[in-house]
Amino acid sequence: MKTRFQLPIALLLILSGVIAAAVIMNTSPQTAQYEEIAAPPVVHIVTVQPQRLRMEVRSQGRVAAQTEIDLVSGVSGNIVKVAPAFVSGGFFNQGDLLIAIDPAEYDLRIAQAQARVMEAQYQLTREEAEAEQARDEWQQLGQGDPGPLNLRIPQLREKRAKLAAEQEELKNARLLRQRTEIRAPFSGRVRSKNVGLGQFIHSGAILGRIYSSDLAEVRLPLTTGEFALIGFWDLAQFAQPIPDVPVQLTADYQGRWHTWPARLVRSEGVVDPDTGMIAAVAQVQDPFALQANKKDAVAAVPLPVGLFVEAVIAGRWLEDLIVIPVSAVFSGQRVVIVDDGNRLRFRNVEILKIEREQVIVAAGLTAGERVLVSGLLHPVEGMAVTPVDQMP
Repeated sequence: MKTRFQLPIALLLILSGVIAAAVIMNTSPQTAQYEEIAAPPVVHIVTVQPQRLRMEVRSQGRVAAQTEIDLVSGVSGNIVKVAPAFVSGGFFNQGDLLIAIDPAEYDLRIAQAQARVMEAQYQLTREEAEAEQARDEWQQLGQGDPGPLNLRIPQLREKRAKLAAEQEELKNARLLRQRTEIRAPFSGRVRSKNVGLGQFIHSGAILGRIYSSDLAEVRLPLTTGEFALIGFWDLAQFAQPIPDVPVQLTADYQGRWHTWPARLVRSEGVVDPDTGMIAAVAQVQDPFALQANKKDAVAAVPLPVGLFVEAVIAGRWLEDLIVIPVSAVFSGQRVVIVDDGNRLRFRNVEILKIEREQVIVAAGLTAGERVLVSGLLHPVEGMAVTPVDQMP
């Protein structure tokens, strides 16, 4: 009974397999076709607008005194007095006595010169009397016109010249006596001191070095293009007086950043052959805050000589300038514009100035244009993109 049912079942399974194989073989496989379309890359842009800007020129320099000199002795002798202010860093006012040299020798010279002047004056008076007597005698006894010797004219000239020479010697003796007191030619500060009390010095000896305290100067090297940005276009103007140009000096001093106002007062007018730079000179009034009143004295910070400072010079106002990020500039002076069809277009522009993280463009862009700033390392002309405004 089992054998009779098993045979039809086996035949049925075989027939089903044959039919399935035939169907699979006669049916070609169908693969789903999907058209893959790549989206344009997303890029960041800025929409530019012209603006009116005041140019700023940056430079660096070291603070120096406007006047700095060696204090030199005009006479020889022993130092008998040194002012308390005549020490390194000491302040003094114009006319203050800094060093005194023993004047005894020069007082003697004055006395001797005065005696010689009195002697010469006596000799001249005597000669004038003799000349007058000779003139009277000639009028009484002489014949014809008297000669110069008859009237003692050469002798008179000699005595007058002798008196004038002695008077000049007296002036010189008094001048030497005056030089025993070495006084400050200006208000300032002592940089160094080379002598001490009791020391013997010769004429021409350097007593120390002093500098003025009323004005300080900073030498700021600039390119010729930077001079144009502050209003000077040709070399003939570099040595002329510069209009009132404000300068801001900044430096790290006493552990904090401080700012001092200054003014550009002149240029040196010479192009350095090694660097191609021209030095402009900024001036600071009252750098040591000596003239500041008590109300401002706490806020006033001295500007020491020798300090290295950074300077920002306020330049000219210019119209229709466009500011873009420095990342928007590709290969020299080219930028990439995103046109109305969202495709990239290269554009040459005229760059006026590059400072820190921004570029100032003088020509080549118009208001409302979209400039690529990031998103592509190697942009391609005509490439389609998806622009997104860059966050400020």
